[in-house]
Amino acid sequence: MKYLKWVFGTKMGHTNDKSFEIGKVITADTWDPQNSDWDKRGGFNFTNEECALRWMSRGDTLYEVEIPTDGEIFEVRNDKTPGGIIIANKIILKNPIPISEELLLDFYHKSKLPLSTYFECIGLLSTRGYYNLALMIIKDKVNLSNIDEALEEFNTSIKPWHEVDYECYNKVKEILEEIKSPVDISLYVDKEPFIKKITDDKIINLTGQSGSGKSTYASEHFNNENYLVIDTDDIFSDARFEVTSGINKELGEHFRSKFDKLPNCGDDFDLIYTEILNYCKNSDKTIVIDCAQFHCIKDINLLKGTLIVIRTSIDKCYERCIERYKLNYNYTEEELIKYQEKKKSIYKWYKYSNEFLEKIDKM
Repeated sequence: MKYLKWVFGTKMGHTNDKSFEIGKVITADTWDPQNSDWDKRGGFNFTNEECALRWMSRGDTLYEVEIPTDGEIFEVRNDKTPGGIIIANKIILKNPIPISEELLLDFYHKSKLPLSTYFECIGLLSTRGYYNLALMIIKDKVNLSNIDEALEEFNTSIKPWHEVDYECYNKVKEILEEIKSPVDISLYVDKEPFIKKITDDKIINLTGQSGSGKSTYASEHFNNENYLVIDTDDIFSDARFEVTSGINKELGEHFRSKFDKLPNCGDDFDLIYTEILNYCKNSDKTIVIDCAQFHCIKDINLLKGTLIVIRTSIDKCYERCIERYKLNYNYTEEELIKYQEKKKSIYKWYKYSNEFLEKIDKM
């Protein structure tokens, strides 16, 4: 087994300990491995490839550890990294490698850690600014059933000697808190639809990010004569307006005849919402408005009826958008890449959806 040790440069420990020479035998001042008091055990602690990820906060350089022929070695029992804390009275440190995201990613793939330790690693990686790797572990390991434990481990991961990248740490914490939130849409975890009755009006406001499954939800729940389903994409997209029919065709013609410049849901949502309700006010059916831009509303007091938000994870929404594009269009590789970059805006826009949801939840 390859033994490894994280070190800050050529100084071991959390303070300015004495420097060591690479490739030379280093002998401990104290050696009492059976002592129950960690501080009195002495020796030098190190780890292995399967547990190295957890100890990455202990240094900026990784060394291979060699045990001299006259050295003694002892494995310390530890539930957080089983088999991953070894101490010796004499070691040789060699082959230094600077810490990097590529190195840590390799250790993540090789790691065999308890689930709670992976949650701690999310915090440790965040403190050092390794945002993408922290998110990878969240995506792989965190779900609705373990989010409380994940947040607890994350919140206690910072130690007094850590230098913390608080910008990265707080961004990652926000993503974990979105998973825990009973309201927010999450990057990686699907949630049941958020449903809020606002008034007794026969209106259903159906929203969610592109690719969340709004149209599927509408066809499954509102596909009968009791509902009048309105899709704002059919009204305001010229290509879809040309082939739509029924109420969406009527509304498309209404907006094009009334306004010199066609309003859009991003800038003019309040106007569009009011116009739709006025146009349909004499219908005896329940009005269903399917629109991704409800979060663009400026006056939430305009909303009537019931709000339903489809809370499919943003990662899944993005993947669905790309797959839908591939199925529906003949495209070049350049066009696909351009569309993929454009749709990445969903990773920013969903934050506005969460702000909207939090306002609605407090109504």
